[in-house]
Amino acid sequence: MFLIDLFFPKFCLCCGYVGVYLCLSCQNKLKPIEQDVCLYCKKPSLFGLTHPGCQKKLNVDGLLILYYYSPILKKIIKNIKYRLAVQVWQEFYRIIKPEAIEKLGFYKKLSSDFIIQPIPLTKNKYNERGFNQAKIISLFFQKFIKFPIVDLLVRKKEILAQAQIKNKKERYLNIKGAFAINSNGRDVIDHVSTNIILIDDVVTSGSTVKEAARVLKKAGTKKVYVLALAKG
Repeated sequence: MFLIDLFFPKFCLCCGYVGVYLCLSCQNKLKPIEQDVCLYCKKPSLFGLTHPGCQKKLNVDGLLILYYYSPILKKIIKNIKYRLAVQVWQEFYRIIKPEAIEKLGFYKKLSSDFIIQPIPLTKNKYNERGFNQAKIISLFFQKFIKFPIVDLLVRKKEILAQAQIKNKKERYLNIKGAFAINSNGRDVIDHVSTNIILIDDVVTSGSTVKEAARVLKKAGTKKVYVLALAKG
């Protein structure tokens, strides 16, 4: 840790303040989500559970998002460098707001047959970055909800960044067919009564997590909840 601090000294990823990755002033600008909503109709819903009238066989069962994608959080997510990614999230773990921790209590009460599935990257994208940010965020969430992290999905194709596509139908077509169950996932689903918590960094329209949930449920998983750090 000393060598990391020596060669890559800490500074606030948002304002540049020396000594920490997120200074107190910037911490106070994080905006927790105050009202959870159903992913499909966008109306208020306790713990973000999908309303019975919105639920279909292959739909997401619920969505919890901790923070708004404020300029502060946007900088945190976009400015994390590979060599420092784990250290940054360890610090974020220590300053997460009590309101956000309270939300995670819903997942702590779920049955023990849940597993955490980070949204995967393609092999090329992983090699380019050197890490999967959703996996690191999964390790962050795991400290609170205690379920094992298991990779069931593989990402089959490169897509345009969903944030660059404004049209809802085009977002759907862009992500359709992007995921498949890997060989390990097939074994897990066949032999274990599996429920999933999908983890992503930012959820905007929800197209990505909806497609991942569709593939997981079609393969035989029962429940699929989504947990994300930020709402785009």
